[in-house]
Amino acid sequence: MPTNDRSYATARGQLLAYLQAQGFKPHPNEVFCPSGEHCWVDVAALKGQDYWAFEYKSRKDSIKRGFEQCCSYAKGFNYVVLVADRHRVTSSPYFNHFRNEGFGVWRHDRFGFQAILQPKRRLTMRRVNAVVQRQFRRPLRNSEMKLETTLTRWFDDSET
Repeated sequence: MPTNDRSYATARGQLLAYLQAQGFKPHPNEVFCPSGEHCWVDVAALKGQDYWAFEYKSRKDSIKRGFEQCCSYAKGFNYVVLVADRHRVTSSPYFNHFRNEGFGVWRHDRFGFQAILQPKRRLTMRRVNAVVQRQFRRPLRNSEMKLETTLTRWFDDSET
């Protein structure tokens, strides 16, 4: 979803607050996942030793694209969750794809967030996960800095 969309910013803020209340440590910005075409995770969080990716889909967004994004994120994150309007996801022909791949599906409505499908823990690709981990160790202070930062900063493993 475009990050300049006002409803995205509101939903993202609500998801960040919800995750913090559930004991997650969310990253303040979108997180880069070097896993293919779909690279920027809407919300990434750390819980214990596990990295979680959350892809938010509004009513106008494609559930198919959300599934493709989740497949990309699965290379770098232990848990992957699609967050969307319940009816759109459960009625989508892709709903069983989420279940079969072990992705979580959460409903978001005016009442908050609720799990429809629990995600399954997955093994990650070591080098992809290492890039994700480095971003949690060195988060950018604000989203404007993201545009000024080269991606090589997160690929450099000389500090690990």
